[in-house]
Amino acid sequence: MAKHYLIFIHGMGEVKPHENPNSSYDDLWKRLIQKSGMSKEQFEGKFGRIYTNWHIEPLQKAANTIFDAAFPGLHQRSMNPMRGIRDFITFFMGDVVAYVSEDVNFIRRTVWTQIWKDLKQPLEQGATYSIIAHSLGSIIAFDYLFHLFQNQDDFSFIPKPDPIARPEDSNLNTITVKPEEIRLLREQFRHFFTMGSPIGLFMMRKGSLWMEGEPFAKLYNPVKGEGRSWYNFWDSEDPIAYPLAQLFKRNSQNQNQTLVDIPVETGFLIFDSHTRYWENGDVAQKIANVLT
Repeated sequence: MAKHYLIFIHGMGEVKPHENPNSSYDDLWKRLIQKSGMSKEQFEGKFGRIYTNWHIEPLQKAANTIFDAAFPGLHQRSMNPMRGIRDFITFFMGDVVAYVSEDVNFIRRTVWTQIWKDLKQPLEQGATYSIIAHSLGSIIAFDYLFHLFQNQDDFSFIPKPDPIARPEDSNLNTITVKPEEIRLLREQFRHFFTMGSPIGLFMMRKGSLWMEGEPFAKLYNPVKGEGRSWYNFWDSEDPIAYPLAQLFKRNSQNQNQTLVDIPVETGFLIFDSHTRYWENGDVAQKIANVLT
């Protein structure tokens, strides 16, 4: 029997060299096993996992360069209250700025490459998959699904290199997605789980959604079809998280949508409330219930 794969996409923030980039994924994976009521062997016999880490070296190096050039020595001044603020702006918001880049977008290329590397063979053997994404990762995942289902003739999630406009693009490996691969990805996708998601705010990116007529009356929910669902977990004390169901219902075509907002309590402090969805038992229980 083919497995069901869970693709984990993390959110914004600096990844320290000494840290395990998969620690948050591992925490949720363990909780899913506990909440499923299965043994570890049984659960991992039915489910597989694919981890992504889009904090690629050029991105990290660029953020470090900006920080050190602007604020030399600030990292060594632990008592300076601006250190934490500058860290957040540079290494958290910097990820957002890098992601909305209009060039070839290394983050999308990295996420796609990591996903397809591990998912290709299972899909060809009949596996299905779902996506679990946090914070900026939910934006990446939404964009992936939007381009997968909205653009029927072209999977344009991965921007094409333009060596004429950007000579550095000539160094990039060509990424080709075949029509049969798109078909597998569409047919074998199942569920979408978002946590601490700013998807609602990111709808401001596209002026055509709000510049004329009723704002956001044309929002497209890519999670459609029988047997599919989208659960959006959010904590009211998380300033980055947005409930989404009412916003998407502004499009009458989404009235019977699969999107459901799930309020949870992940922490008492603003930062904790945004970063502890991975550790939340209610989040794990709901995901386990849907999957099993």
